[in-house]
Amino acid sequence: MSMPLSILEIVQACNCVASVESLLQSEDYYRFEIGGKLVGLVSADDIATLRIACSESELPVFEFDTRAKALTFSQWCGDRQSRSDAVAVLLSQMRMTGAWASLAKWRNELYPVYGDSDDNEGIAVMIERAASYNFGIRTFGVHINGITKSESGEIKMWVARRAMTKQTWPGYLDQIVAGGIGNGMGVWESVIKECAEEGGIPENIAQTATQGGMIQYFTRSELGLQPETEFVFDLVLPEGFVPHPTDGEVDEFYLWTLDEVVEKLCLDLFKPNCAVCIVDFLIRHGRLTPENEPDYIEIVENIHCPLPFPMPKYPLKR
Repeated sequence: MSMPLSILEIVQACNCVASVESLLQSEDYYRFEIGGKLVGLVSADDIATLRIACSESELPVFEFDTRAKALTFSQWCGDRQSRSDAVAVLLSQMRMTGAWASLAKWRNELYPVYGDSDDNEGIAVMIERAASYNFGIRTFGVHINGITKSESGEIKMWVARRAMTKQTWPGYLDQIVAGGIGNGMGVWESVIKECAEEGGIPENIAQTATQGGMIQYFTRSELGLQPETEFVFDLVLPEGFVPHPTDGEVDEFYLWTLDEVVEKLCLDLFKPNCAVCIVDFLIRHGRLTPENEPDYIEIVENIHCPLPFPMPKYPLKR
């Protein structure tokens, strides 16, 4: 059996990209720019595949500047709608030819890419979620810690086991519910949606969630790059309430003490960003402190990584 991980190792496994500059200087990446703003990073291999796909079109979607190592939209893609429509067609064609392995995990869900000041929502383009890793765009999500509190103050946490049929991280442990913010949804809308879909949590209970702040990390996996912002919530569930899978994304739920959760955490059984959310929870609730954790400052820095990409102005309303 492998040695348990330290908390610092856990967060660094998720926040594993040092900086945009490090990628551009030490590895072969192109800047993905819209209107002169950096919105993502694309590997040279993915650029080569995009070049081929664009060359097969009479009206190429992208322009490639080899000298500047930059990927930009062609001039005819001048607004959100034209860019989104063009990318949708291109990615559908690439999916059919198997150009990118990630497109085999097609989600039929659009992620917004921000950075267009002329758009009333600041959205420059909408991109299929499965391709977000290839373009290295900033993504956004919600994670809800489902907890119980006894009269004595003991906290237990509901933990989900991801279904073995999940397209990413099958079988790993997760928050009670979590999900990406797509299709122009707001933060609270996403909380309510994910609670209902993944945990069978009714809206009247989901509405009692309290915002725990935000974490940020820059990670990469076999799918590609993912700079991500996660809005974190704590939801105290009523005594006797038991979550239940409703959309096939969760196999089962467990109710564990925080000691049991930490044990599974250090055995590397959680999906990496879910592990970071738990570390954040432990800090906010006084279980992880400068007095009991020698790497405390470095841990906090790793779960609040600055991301140099455009962001939305969210109306955080209930």
